Amino acid sequence: MMVLRDMRTEISRRTALKTLGVSGVVLAGGVTAISGQSDDASDDVGELELVYEFEPPEGSPQEPPFGQHPENVAIDPFGNKFVSVPSQAQIWKFGPEDELVDQPFVQFDSTEEFLVGPTGVEYDPSGRLYSAFVSDLSSSEDAETNGVYEIDDENGEYELYAEISNDVEDFPTFPNDIALLENSLLVTDSFSGVIWEVKRGRAEVWAGELWDGEDDFPTGPLAPPAPAAAGPQFGPNGLQFTEDKRTLYVANTAKGTIVEIPVFEGNAREPEVFVEGLVAPDGLAMDVDENLYVADNGANQILRISPNGDVEVLAENEAMDGEQETTTEAETTTAEEGTTTAEDGTTTDEAGTTTPEEETTTAEAGTTTPEDGTATAEEGTTTPGDGTTTDEEGTTTPGDGTATTEQGDDQTEPDSEGGVPVLDQPADVTFGTTDDQLETLYIVNLALTSQFEEPRPSFVKLDVGVDGLPVER
Repeated sequence: MMVLRDMRTEISRRTALKTLGVSGVVLAGGVTAISGQSDDASDDVGELELVYEFEPPEGSPQEPPFGQHPENVAIDPFGNKFVSVPSQAQIWKFGPEDELVDQPFVQFDSTEEFLVGPTGVEYDPSGRLYSAFVSDLSSSEDAETNGVYEIDDENGEYELYAEISNDVEDFPTFPNDIALLENSLLVTDSFSGVIWEVKRGRAEVWAGELWDGEDDFPTGPLAPPAPAAAGPQFGPNGLQFTEDKRTLYVANTAKGTIVEIPVFEGNAREPEVFVEGLVAPDGLAMDVDENLYVADNGANQILRISPNGDVEVLAENEAMDGEQETTTEAETTTAEEGTTTAEDGTTTDEAGTTTPEEETTTAEAGTTTPEDGTATAEEGTTTPGDGTTTDEEGTTTPGDGTATTEQGDDQTEPDSEGGVPVLDQPADVTFGTTDDQLETLYIVNLALTSQFEEPRPSFVKLDVGVDGLPVER
């Protein structure tokens, strides 16, 4: 196992991969898929369209020279798109017609280390761009400060807006997504399990409970599962306000949930789980009807969730001809045979109780059981720790926690030169802002641990038939 050493903590390869929102649930290598509209999607939903293909890594995505892995996108009122590429410590700029304008628009000081770079980006209509930056995982004294940066949207010049840190020795913070509050920013901390309220020069916990490093790790809806021996796990990620700013939705990646937080006069009330049973939700967006859009990077799906919590799959990768089901009786979990608790990954069946707190890898069998209770087999069958099971029909229903991964006999991948876009760990979704792009959902594919023989980092878009909710203070 490759371990990142000489950092504030030692983090296993699998845990490190999850720190950009990458689920432990990874499809088996060689699964062949083409991307398209889900059969269950509404008639007003279009097909995925390719905006830009980023360069995949020459070798391992976790070792230099790194590829170009986009993580987040923000769009200004004029239709300019700002895409963070943490693997290069850069932010790129695309124009109103989706054309590449600046590569890069922002170049942070790079230490050429894995998982050190800009993560979430958000555009303030007042004319400033903000970016979260992760450097707590760096071993270099030359790394940028861990926190939030303010960026001039004209020339890309940046300065530190506020540092984000905790008082726990050897436990890093991971500033991730950003949302605009009236006079401040809200920033998820995916390791600590809190949301920070950030103003110039300071950051305070706005929601969630900050771990003190001594007592039991917090267990609330925002908290990730407790840190395992390999390091911290990944919790709060994407953020999205309703139009009236009275509710904030938060994706909890490791738990497969969407959390809602009532907001009163700018203050957070008690968080509650809104939707559960997803695989690895990451970036969020909302339309004018207050439907929530979710980039589920563990399932390679784009979801739409109604205000009542109904889940609709808008786009997903579909198995090609020659597919076969890989579910076996032994791999299927039913209500009578056992239950799974998402928070701690503990599975109980008739034979006894198993708590997979430590990551176990069996190379011969091709089966990995990480700390969150996710099992991925060579045959392509995936059973995540949130109670997701495989049914006999091979259908995927995120809302009820049922998922099936299928493998094709013919393992010919889609022809990228033919313009067939795929979903390869979608990490963020954001609506366009110009009149002709209001119904367009822009999506970045992180592709950090890819189901394809060659990762497919890309920038794609999807017409969803409903105007997006504008980003406002």
